[in-house]
Amino acid sequence: MLDGLDEEDSLEEGGQATEKKRRLSMHQVKALEKNFDVGNKLEPERKVKLAEELGLQPRQVAIWFQNRRARWKTKVLEKDYAMLKANREKEPPRNCSDCLHSPSDNRQLSGDDCPLVPPKSSLEMTVNGS
Repeated sequence: MLDGLDEEDSLEEGGQATEKKRRLSMHQVKALEKNFDVGNKLEPERKVKLAEELGLQPRQVAIWFQNRRARWKTKVLEKDYAMLKANREKEPPRNCSDCLHSPSDNRQLSGDDCPLVPPKSSLEMTVNGS
């Protein structure tokens, strides 16, 4: 144990040992999670106090919070996407003319709503007399 952290050997691609990877104890993780629930941003005083209580460097606490915010943001985005997708699947298909002639509706058309037809080439237009 070093500074309240478990150590784990890590290897480079060539199989040579590098600096040991330090892992937080369950007690430290639970304390950090509890503090994250209170607020996901750290003021400098709170960071120093938390680091002292857990036997960590303030930089380690800051990085843990940064990584945790990234995971939290990903979960929120996944949840929002699932909700939007579920709502989208509940909507009946829209008629293309409704989409094109409704100025109050800012929705963009997708390939599902209106199949895209490639424009005619100038050669086709000449041959067909269009």
